[in-house]
Amino acid sequence: METKNHILVVDDEQDLCEILKFNLEMEGYEADTANSAEEVLEIGAEKYDLLLLDVMMGAMSGFALAKKLKDEPMTANIPIIFLTARDTENDTVTGFNLGADDYISKPFSIREVLVRVRAVLRRTSDTGYAPHNNIISYQGLELN
Repeated sequence: METKNHILVVDDEQDLCEILKFNLEMEGYEADTANSAEEVLEIGAEKYDLLLLDVMMGAMSGFALAKKLKDEPMTANIPIIFLTARDTENDTVTGFNLGADDYISKPFSIREVLVRVRAVLRRTSDTGYAPHNNIISYQGLELN
């Protein structure tokens, strides 16, 4: 049995979170929501295969959260797609420089988000990315 990819939607707009969660689940993914970067840090991001992350949220921005996650070994390889109203070239460049795998400007089409999610998951799984097991062992040698 194939395990479902587990996706976390992070946005301070609760209605948008619920719409994305519903559509992701209809596509066969497991999806959870969080309404702030602080909530993500509290629940832990390491159990997710992908984050859909808003930039402009409460005290901690999505950019700050992405930097924090990319600096931690347990979460550094989790793909991030920014979903944001911040659509200037500088914002997009900042997002990619922080390690984003994609950057989608609001307003967006749900179909486009789903296609981009599928593409990022396909790319990251094709490279051997294993989000829950970053240690490879062989005859006493371990690679983290």
